[in-house]
Amino acid sequence: MSLPSDPLVEKVESSFRKLSTVASELNFVSDELGKCVSEMDAALKKLNLGIEVWVDISSGQDDMGFWSRELGYQKIGGKWGIALRTVSGVHGCEEESDIEAWLFNDAPRYLRLASIEKIPELLQQLSVEGSKAASEISKRLTDVKKVAAAVKRSAEEPVKRIIGRGELAAAFEQQLAKQGQEQKK
Repeated sequence: MSLPSDPLVEKVESSFRKLSTVASELNFVSDELGKCVSEMDAALKKLNLGIEVWVDISSGQDDMGFWSRELGYQKIGGKWGIALRTVSGVHGCEEESDIEAWLFNDAPRYLRLASIEKIPELLQQLSVEGSKAASEISKRLTDVKKVAAAVKRSAEEPVKRIIGRGELAAAFEQQLAKQGQEQKK
């Protein structure tokens, strides 16, 4: 003898079966997206950029505060990678903003989905910021080389232990004389 069918139970069972199918498909395509981003991450890691960059996915503000969703390249948990973050705060208290960041594959699915079209912009911004960093380093390299050479020369000079005050004064005079001779050269 079969039990009478309950329309509510049948509706729930049917909906759950559909949901199971949708969940499987969603997880499959999400995993595929994650694999593609992991491949991009691996390529970027080989470049050893070491610069943080963010591009806006979406943002908004009102009289009280602001919010944004961003795609970027950042070191999170000791690992450089394509990342996502949310930022929200109150105008005038920006230093107290709430920032939550994840490596791409650890981020909420809605952020991963929203960021897909911004990946080319991220790559472009990495190039721009990388060029700026290289230029800035080049400008300062000459000074750093001079400082490094001075430190190296100083480190190569023998270190003398001076015990008495008289010896200290004599050593100081010797050092001044030596510097005077070097300047004449």
